[in-house]
Amino acid sequence: MQYLLIFVIAAVLYAISLSIYLGCNQGMARNARGQQSRRLLFATLLAVSPIAFYILTTQPLNPSTSPLDPQGRFLSEAGKELLNPSLLLSFFVALSWMVTYPLLYHLTNRRTSPDYENYMDTAFGLYTLGYLWGTKLLGISPLLIGIVEFLLLFIPLFQWVYFGLYRVCIDTNGMKILQETHINEVLEFMRSYGWWRVTAMALVVILLGVVVIGINVTWPVSIDTPQAPYLLFYLGLTLFLLWYSWKQRHGAFVRTGIAQMFAEVKEYVENNHLYSHMTARRLESLHVEPQGKPWSKPSTIVMVIGESACRDFMSAFTPMQEDTTPWLRQLADDHRHTLLFPNSYSCAMQTVPALERALTEYSQYNDKAFYESCSIVDVAHKLGYRVHWYSNQGHLGVSDTPITLVADTSDVAKWTHQQVNTVQYDEELLSFLDEIDPTQNNFVVLHLKGSHFNFMSRYPKSFTRWGEPGVQDNVVCYKNSIAYTDHVLEQFYLYGREKLNMQAMLYFSDHATEPGRRRKPNFDGFQMTRIPLFAWLSDEYIACHPDRYESLKQNQDKYFTNDLAYDLVCGLLDIRSPHFDETASLASPQYRFTRDMLLTYEGKKHISEDVGQ
Repeated sequence: MQYLLIFVIAAVLYAISLSIYLGCNQGMARNARGQQSRRLLFATLLAVSPIAFYILTTQPLNPSTSPLDPQGRFLSEAGKELLNPSLLLSFFVALSWMVTYPLLYHLTNRRTSPDYENYMDTAFGLYTLGYLWGTKLLGISPLLIGIVEFLLLFIPLFQWVYFGLYRVCIDTNGMKILQETHINEVLEFMRSYGWWRVTAMALVVILLGVVVIGINVTWPVSIDTPQAPYLLFYLGLTLFLLWYSWKQRHGAFVRTGIAQMFAEVKEYVENNHLYSHMTARRLESLHVEPQGKPWSKPSTIVMVIGESACRDFMSAFTPMQEDTTPWLRQLADDHRHTLLFPNSYSCAMQTVPALERALTEYSQYNDKAFYESCSIVDVAHKLGYRVHWYSNQGHLGVSDTPITLVADTSDVAKWTHQQVNTVQYDEELLSFLDEIDPTQNNFVVLHLKGSHFNFMSRYPKSFTRWGEPGVQDNVVCYKNSIAYTDHVLEQFYLYGREKLNMQAMLYFSDHATEPGRRRKPNFDGFQMTRIPLFAWLSDEYIACHPDRYESLKQNQDKYFTNDLAYDLVCGLLDIRSPHFDETASLASPQYRFTRDMLLTYEGKKHISEDVGQ
């Protein structure tokens, strides 16, 4: 009878694991299905081994009855222990790993991907079940095991919470955002849900920890100390499962979906750090030949990078009831000096993947890597400009993003002082401009917080144009944030013209957003990509660079994605260089890109699919 019990446990586990594998993957080849079916069978046998060995070495089952009599009159010692809440909890922890990533990935990608295969999460769950049961049968501290099980359960729980928020499985974009988000952004995100929701979620996590640890402490596995040979078997099997699950190379855990994703992001970050090490090599290979006439006296070029600005909500680009951009709209009436580009898109929906392309040669349309690409800062340096970078985005320190890596190559790179739970408005950047020396040629980059969520935190209450000050209404607050950005841009423009002999001012946003919907890390409509782009050019610029000016005028209505911003700036600076593609610059008569050719979502979506434009 004990053999039948072992067989039933193994059969149920194998049926569950095989059902998850076959039900949550698609497009697998026949040989792949056979290989993974055998893998899961092997993992099932290992998972069941501790319990099987326990059953075989404890009091034999009464041959006249089943482990659980239909009338509940009799349970063998082994049968009773199998219903121990502590052992059932281990099964639940293992099941959460077996199901979570394969199922969430399947729900996210089943309609868009013809084939994918996630099997190691299910196998890892089986191995986890084996060593959890083994440690409990060895009599390891219930408190210690409870803590371990809570930590193991937290990762699948996090994935379910992420899926509940965004309706998609976490991917590398989501993982990057988690690593690159400033603490103030986290706090603002939490406040957007209301204190009671955040408190409730925190209490759920705490309660989960208390329950998991409590079950282990309250219902420890109570068995007699096994004889030495049996003890050695338990110990050896458990140690093997732990080693096989968690070994650094080729272990089961490092091949799970969430671990592979973390490793990809880690490799991405490590490759990015090569950017700093390769600065000297890039500059040595960068040859720049200036064109046009030199300035009559020291001058300044200003580039402003917006945040989450959507041209659909900007009155200068889109007719609307609220005049959200009165300064830009009036500036645009001067058609000679101000050029609007109404068909501009972002190349991604998050700041880092958009700007690592916009600031460098790296784009959706070439095979360059970020860390080996020349940047806008490199080109400006070669032309003799003193480069100033001022940002209200927050410096992330040791885990620098590609944006801060580029910024740090500037002559001056400064960030507004970011304090936890304290809002810094974009007007704070104005104070940095006083340190720019107008007797030198300067290239100035201003990186705004713009309309980053939470929108209500992007402007002072006193600036509220629509709605009630301090009242959360995402669409209304977003329009206020756009209007505040327009006000800030006006201050930059006036300062540049009055004090820095500004010859050109360029503005574009990293990406857009849909204020009426909660932001998602993945593509969720083209409104997330419709960005503003405009350039203001002085009379002297037009006189010194007439060909560039005419090209910009001719290309105003052409389509553009902001990973081509590097080439746009190179054209604006009027250079020739092996590191400048004339055919990718709106400031060139050779601009080749059409609506049908341009991409977004890091090369996964065609702009031509935007039926709203």
